[in-house]
Amino acid sequence: MDISLSEQILVLLRGRDPLTVEEIAYYLGRDVREIVEEIQYMEHDKLVTRVKKGLIIKREVFDLTPTGLKETQRTYEKLRGVLEGIIGSINTISNEKLEELLNQYVSLIPLMIILNLVPLELLMLMGLTYC
Repeated sequence: MDISLSEQILVLLRGRDPLTVEEIAYYLGRDVREIVEEIQYMEHDKLVTRVKKGLIIKREVFDLTPTGLKETQRTYEKLRGVLEGIIGSINTISNEKLEELLNQYVSLIPLMIILNLVPLELLMLMGLTYC
């Protein structure tokens, strides 16, 4: 299951307040130019909108439109499906196969963590712990 960059941006915006292009790039581990280009397409498709945020220092941020919010729900369910597949496989496949499965979705794991979709057990299995 593949989740496009625009879908990742939509889900990220759903899970956070409106974000700047730089913040989106940071959270998704992408280049700012790549995000700018994708955001332009998303604005054209009326999935996101530019807004000014801040009392003293105005920043340009992006937020979901009603159309973007509808689209986000589908992507959110796709992410949940990926995660359920990983969790369902934990006890039934070898460690090597599990590692391959996790590597297949490694770019989506940070997004799943941001959205609080990943259970602590999976983070521990992946060797990610907190202090």
